[in-house]
Amino acid sequence: MMRPDPRNVLPGKIETERLVLRAPMRGDVPALAALADNRRIFEVLARLPHPYTRADAIAFVEIVAQRSDERVYAITLADGAFIGCIGLHFFAGQPPELGYWLGEHFWGQGYGTEAARALLAAAHETQQFPVIGAIALATNQPSIHVLEKVGFVKTAESLETQGHSQGKTKLHFMLEKGR
Repeated sequence: MMRPDPRNVLPGKIETERLVLRAPMRGDVPALAALADNRRIFEVLARLPHPYTRADAIAFVEIVAQRSDERVYAITLADGAFIGCIGLHFFAGQPPELGYWLGEHFWGQGYGTEAARALLAAAHETQQFPVIGAIALATNQPSIHVLEKVGFVKTAESLETQGHSQGKTKLHFMLEKGR
């Protein structure tokens, strides 16, 4: 029997008490470009360009967020305001990897934890992802705190070998269903 496409087993929309996780759309471009064009966010993410332009935001919404090897959600407040992104990246033969970022103005308010818990619960409900991984730079204590708060356990350390974070220590985390 053929295994379902992991991207398509996840729900299109996930709602929490304060947040809605949904597909990124063109209407998110202005807020996405404004929030992501932040050096402090760039410094802790592996794939975010800097400066982050309107063209980058359009490409993200129209191309990157539609790729078959990941499932990306816009994180919005209940009123629809875009505040960041969260998703799972799928690698052949490996557990999916959780990734997320929030606009700086939204840090420290529990939104990252709330979004991560919601996406992880939805992923586990599919019965397709018994293990989920995550990576954070060792210097990114807020992200490490979120990962630990939602149940991830540190499993390894390594050095980043490419990009703007080359030579920095990154921590690898795993979450097993039922933890």
